[in-house]
Amino acid sequence: MSIANQKLLNFLKFIVLVASVVVIYFQFKSKVVSLSDLSLLREKLSSVKAILLLLLTFLLMLLNWSLESFKWKYLLNSVEDINFFQSFKGVLSGLAIGFITPNRVGEFAGKIAYLKSENRANGAVMSFVGSSAQLLVTIQAGLIAIAVSKYGSVIDVFVTPITLVMFVVISLVWFKSNLFLKWISKFTWLKKWNKHADKLADVSESKMITVYVISLVRYMVFPLQYFILFKMLDTTIDFSECLSMTATSYFLLAIVPTYAIAEIGARGSMNLLAFSELNAPFAVLSVTFLIWIINLIIPALIGSYQIARFKLRKND
Repeated sequence: MSIANQKLLNFLKFIVLVASVVVIYFQFKSKVVSLSDLSLLREKLSSVKAILLLLLTFLLMLLNWSLESFKWKYLLNSVEDINFFQSFKGVLSGLAIGFITPNRVGEFAGKIAYLKSENRANGAVMSFVGSSAQLLVTIQAGLIAIAVSKYGSVIDVFVTPITLVMFVVISLVWFKSNLFLKWISKFTWLKKWNKHADKLADVSESKMITVYVISLVRYMVFPLQYFILFKMLDTTIDFSECLSMTATSYFLLAIVPTYAIAEIGARGSMNLLAFSELNAPFAVLSVTFLIWIINLIIPALIGSYQIARFKLRKND
């Protein structure tokens, strides 16, 4: 590795680390949970029951990112053979980089950094497959939640059919994307993208289904975490309600552009809207804050540490 590449790498690592710290600082400063609420939350977390439920939520976070790492390793089996630990490092590094980019668009960069240089372009394609599968599940769950929500009779006549049609269309587009890509690859003006489109089109239907199932299982971790934390705060809610409200919240976050510095504020606002039927703003904002810390801040800090230790391969 040349001295110039090493200096550039060190500079980029410095930028990511500083940006991560700045983003986390401004998100904490956004005061989604007020100081008085934090004091009350600390009291709620002082019992043995609360500590055990927090630990369970933390273990579910490990399951969440382990499933994402398994999915990433599975997607790469036709590109490069990596072990689970390498996959896990890539996923958390991607989270750290995505944390400082709008809607986490930079996640793929952290993932593919651990691949051989000649495999990174195809790795980016596989990252798109994995991310789009998770987005598909999020949108599908949100559309179902909207379709089954209790709307006024006039709105319901239009909302339910529209959401069902959207559900079918986006599902077909994703599962049959190889046919669409093979069609557009015929256009000569897209020639420079054809090799990547071909790689995406070559992903088998069975692989797409497996990636989708992993994404679906991973998605179910989120409402379970919300349910556990709401119960920890003695909020009256059953799991079906929590599943529907969480699906609505994640759907809104998926379709509304957010920037890293404003993310915790956006999450708080979206959750207040999605969980409005609970009429428990303290519980909603407290759960939002805890989920943000457990699911994002802790893994992102670990990912930032991995980025600080990252070294380019000799052939890069």
